[in-house]
Amino acid sequence: MDMKVIRVNPVKRLVYAFVGLIAGDAVLLLYLIQNALRARALLVAVHMGEPQRQIPIALDLFVVYAMFSFAGWLFVGLPTALFFSAHFVTRLSWPLALIVGAVLGPVALAVIFLLHGQGHIYLSSSFAETVTPYVLAVLVSTVSFVTYRVLLGKEKVS
Repeated sequence: MDMKVIRVNPVKRLVYAFVGLIAGDAVLLLYLIQNALRARALLVAVHMGEPQRQIPIALDLFVVYAMFSFAGWLFVGLPTALFFSAHFVTRLSWPLALIVGAVLGPVALAVIFLLHGQGHIYLSSSFAETVTPYVLAVLVSTVSFVTYRVLLGKEKVS
């Protein structure tokens, strides 16, 4: 048993968790920009809509989603990084780490919605409007948690 992993101090774990959040948000930004470029090409091809507005809309969406991901990190990611030891996180198998990361995002989003809705979650009548934020939360949280696990694993080697 390597004692270096156990001795990772809480401040360093918080920094690693924040770096994970930045990595998750970077992947989200790339995903939104990629979709905007694809939509822009489609709109140009069919001569409809405003193709020049797709990238600014994606950037606006990213700002909103990044604020929600930061709030989710404060409510779920930060306590997770403090509560679970570095040794526990690095001992997770990769499939289990992916599952834990995928679960943390929707939990964080549900906490935000519950706090904002004063204990109620209001769902839209459209399936796409209801599911899309949760899918993006899964993307961000999975990348964030796996990045956090990798950084803690690097600490073990050094």
